[in-house]
Amino acid sequence: MATASIGVPTMGGVQSSLMNYGVGVGAGLLYNVISDFTGSGLIGGALSASITGAAVRGVAGEMVAVNAGFAVGQGGFAGLGLGDGLGLGGLFNGNGTKPSEPMVEDPGVI
Repeated sequence: MATASIGVPTMGGVQSSLMNYGVGVGAGLLYNVISDFTGSGLIGGALSASITGAAVRGVAGEMVAVNAGFAVGQGGFAGLGLGDGLGLGGLFNGNGTKPSEPMVEDPGVI
């Protein structure tokens, strides 16, 4: 495991981090432009992340694709466009509880 150290920031480190930030902003803007054409569902999101990851070369491009995939996966099955496709109710809705059924009014009650 790599060891990280915290020290006094150097101008070179600040400049490198600022450039990485700029790459991230540019990649996010490119992803948004591409996803306008491909959509943001499972396949459209994968295409957008793949194209953006290929346009941003090197490790930064790989990070873009991994982060986009993680964001979709973090949303659970609903993020993949499957909703409650397995019929397991709240198991995959993020809070571990089954969503309540909608209330239906009895038309005979005034």
